[in-house]
Amino acid sequence: MGERRAAPPFVDWSVASRPKSGEEVCGDVATVHVGEDRCVLAVIDGLGHGPEAARAAALAAEVVERHRGERPDALLSLSHDSLTASRGAAATVAVIDRASGTLDWLGVGNVDGVVIRAADDARPRTLGVFLRGGVLGERMPTLHRPEPMRLEDGDRIVIATDGVRGDLAAAARNDLDVDVLARRILAAHAIPEDDALVFVARYRQAGAR
Repeated sequence: MGERRAAPPFVDWSVASRPKSGEEVCGDVATVHVGEDRCVLAVIDGLGHGPEAARAAALAAEVVERHRGERPDALLSLSHDSLTASRGAAATVAVIDRASGTLDWLGVGNVDGVVIRAADDARPRTLGVFLRGGVLGERMPTLHRPEPMRLEDGDRIVIATDGVRGDLAAAARNDLDVDVLARRILAAHAIPEDDALVFVARYRQAGAR
């Protein structure tokens, strides 16, 4: 399925997802909250597939929504605490701050993410999320928060669960609308043996045209 939400000028975003072939519910979930000056989002992959995976992902999403004033490392730790009686999940959590123009993000497990720079002369052209091995609810690694990344106008952020295979940066290196791009990446790179979700966002710098 495809999903889209209206957003303030500083970020436009879209999510596309679908369950594993033969399943009715998807265990991969995204939660996105865009305020006036802060965007808080998480892409969560409940382990396995089916209703129990969806339940674990939903529990983690509820934690992020309830504590969205926290940093990504705190949100991951809180999610871990809430999932101890569940199947567990992997997740990448991100905060985009409008005032500083920065992206603060971190992941536990295999929910991959990449920033694709809009400027042709940017070096490096792509930057990936820092992922720690582990499972929220079961094996929580020590989290070392990396320095927030400065974003430039038009930079794209792509986050995908492990049901999406291939080079995310190569798949997202174009100027398509975020809704079209999310659906295209899902259609081209999702595997039928797993749930799959793609989140795509485009950052709009204040004052940029």
